[in-house]
Amino acid sequence: MNGDRDTIGITDLLAAFGRALFLQASWSFEQMQTAGFAYAIEPVLKKLYPDPAEYENRVKLHSEYFNTQPYFASFILGAAIRLEQDRATGRNAAADVSGFKAAMMAPLGALGDSFFWGALKPMAAVAAVAVAMDGSWWAPVLFLVLFNIWHLGLRLGMLFWGYTSGGDAVALMARYRFTKMARRFKVISLAMLGGILGMMQLWRVEFRPPLSSQPVALSLSGFFITLVLVAIMRRGGSPVKFMLGLAVFCLALAYAGVI
Repeated sequence: MNGDRDTIGITDLLAAFGRALFLQASWSFEQMQTAGFAYAIEPVLKKLYPDPAEYENRVKLHSEYFNTQPYFASFILGAAIRLEQDRATGRNAAADVSGFKAAMMAPLGALGDSFFWGALKPMAAVAAVAVAMDGSWWAPVLFLVLFNIWHLGLRLGMLFWGYTSGGDAVALMARYRFTKMARRFKVISLAMLGGILGMMQLWRVEFRPPLSSQPVALSLSGFFITLVLVAIMRRGGSPVKFMLGLAVFCLALAYAGVI
């Protein structure tokens, strides 16, 4: 009865995912990510609404203001596709897609910033720095691999989960446990920073540390500092402040000639 309207499949979702990678390609201070979101969902709208006038109205609706964490936008995109499908097929003619997007933007934006910018990216960066200190040329590649395995995997998974759940944010939190993963990434970052601190005396500008002269005392001090920072973080301390504090501490030691 509804023809292709019932057949939003994997191919359509993958096409939307590919377009969503360009979410910020046309970014502005007035509309933020609006053009990118409309571009991502446009092929689905064309399939769901064969009537030109109705199609145009739905495109205009998705041209309203939109802004969230760019990777978490995949969840909203998947849910919006599901809601548009339900509306077009009559399963839920009163589906409020615009209201759903407005309700999800801010909370998912805050959660996404905390997870991706405050936990995942620092962990990948610290791992790359640790490898670079050993003189390995592939340190930047390690950063890109570590970050993008999680980043692209989660973006794709959240799009499909948004479509499957119809935008159930509670189910999303239960499925991925972002807060728990973020804490683990931060603990790993602090542990690696402790190891880097222990290697500082071995570091040379040419990234070729003389490993034959291992500074045991400095390594142990880095280990104990890491344990202290992890203990404080579990009591609610800020990992970002710890990282900045460690950077200042290392600069002070270098200035004093200790390392």
